[in-house]
Amino acid sequence: MKLAPIALFVYARPFETLQTLEALSKNFLASDSELFIFSDGAKGEKDFNQVNQVRDVIKNYPFPFKKIEIVERKKNFGLANSIISGVSEVLNDYDKVIVMEEDLVSSPNFLNFVNASLLRYVNEDKIFSVTGYTYDFEIPEDYKYDNYFLPRCASFGWGTWKNRWLKADWDLKDLNDFLSDKKSLKDFSEIGNDLLSMLLKQQLGKVNSWAIRWCYAHFKNNAFCSYPIKSKIIHIGEGGFATHVKSKTKFLETKLDDELKTEFRFSSNVFLDKSIAMQYQKMFKKKFTKRLRTLYYRMLFELKR
Repeated sequence: MKLAPIALFVYARPFETLQTLEALSKNFLASDSELFIFSDGAKGEKDFNQVNQVRDVIKNYPFPFKKIEIVERKKNFGLANSIISGVSEVLNDYDKVIVMEEDLVSSPNFLNFVNASLLRYVNEDKIFSVTGYTYDFEIPEDYKYDNYFLPRCASFGWGTWKNRWLKADWDLKDLNDFLSDKKSLKDFSEIGNDLLSMLLKQQLGKVNSWAIRWCYAHFKNNAFCSYPIKSKIIHIGEGGFATHVKSKTKFLETKLDDELKTEFRFSSNVFLDKSIAMQYQKMFKKKFTKRLRTLYYRMLFELKR
């Protein structure tokens, strides 16, 4: 199996970066994998020392990987632009990639699972991405597979292929048509009531998120993400220099896989398991309250002015 290169994105958290590297280095496939590290430049003087500490960590770490390449950005790209540009750079030379950030601890079989997932679904157009992360769902006892599917993509420890990545519209050129289509709006909200507001905030310039645009690409292509039934990733970053997670969120809590198997049974059919889908909807399908409806229409009005 030809392994996917790993793109790791770091910024200003040396302690979390070290934990991420230590766990990734203990992966069973680390010595056979290529690692590209993208270090974003400081936003200002207050971040300068932290960024330099992170760069000291990545320059001096005893990496076990087959190949190491470190890209130090002179300017601050921001997380979204850093990931979009970095993943695109790697995919200029490779047909697939595994993406990690500086606040993710992986199990030793993380690379096994994601690489096997990429191999299994390379020709399945309905799958746009795969991930090693999962929510803390109860998996039915009679469930036969090591993975399941959701229409929402994951942003923690994930992978994709060049031909899917190229289908993403990072400029959201068709958003006005989308906003005028009531059925599309309803269908997108069914994936999670938080997604539409994030998409509108992205277009209004109130947030800069690669993840919401990647989720939107999944939706526009009627695509799914493949998840493991046991998480190979836990998220350790919150507050401080964390870009998107400022406090502990219950849905991020999950248990790291301690079974450590390296052979997996993948479903040959892309389907939504009823039990898992119900748990997912309970987690993400918040009531569309009067306050949320007012906020949505206010943002929609701003976009159409």
